[in-house]
Amino acid sequence: MITERIAEHICMANAARFWLQQRGSHVTETRVWLRRPCLEITCPPSELICKADRLVEKCATGTRSVWIASVEGCHVIWR
Repeated sequence: MITERIAEHICMANAARFWLQQRGSHVTETRVWLRRPCLEITCPPSELICKADRLVEKCATGTRSVWIASVEGCHVIWR
């Protein structure tokens, strides 16, 4: 069961990566979880900008904005 879910999530991540690459985005990192894959990109395509939610990351040195949207069932984030 877990193996099949991971394989499904890898397929989802590959489909999202292909979609993003066709629109000029470069995927810098891919994380596959049991729940939903997450891809980090350098610059978002215009289709994602209007659908993105803003998150704020806090650390000892300050805060920064992180944007998150969904493609092919995967989370896509950029900073």
